[in-house]
Amino acid sequence: MKLKKKYRFKEDSIRIRAEQILGLDSYANEEEIKSAYRRLTLRYHPDRDPKDHSLMRKMQLIVQAHDLLLKGMVYDENLKQYELLEDDELVRSVLPKGEEPEPLGISYKDWHRKQFYEGWI
Repeated sequence: MKLKKKYRFKEDSIRIRAEQILGLDSYANEEEIKSAYRRLTLRYHPDRDPKDHSLMRKMQLIVQAHDLLLKGMVYDENLKQYELLEDDELVRSVLPKGEEPEPLGISYKDWHRKQFYEGWI
């Protein structure tokens, strides 16, 4: 019997990356999310070092992760509202040393297209 492959959807991977960036587990409550956000904004705020231009992008990444988790925003690949969360190098620069970002999975749309046309599940 052939086993089915296990796939993670891109939408789920983006949420997991947001949790990784803020240093949270998947069961974090609102207070923990706000606390982690405040801690990281103090660390990566662009006003801390005006000469370091990478801090602005890191701060935008942290804001996107916060919005996705706290406000319950839904990831939509067509809107590109969370495109910084897809940037592996930027995410890696915010994560603790040695930790790798969650690999991006396949989008729901591509999964349905492959299932319908190729029947690979």
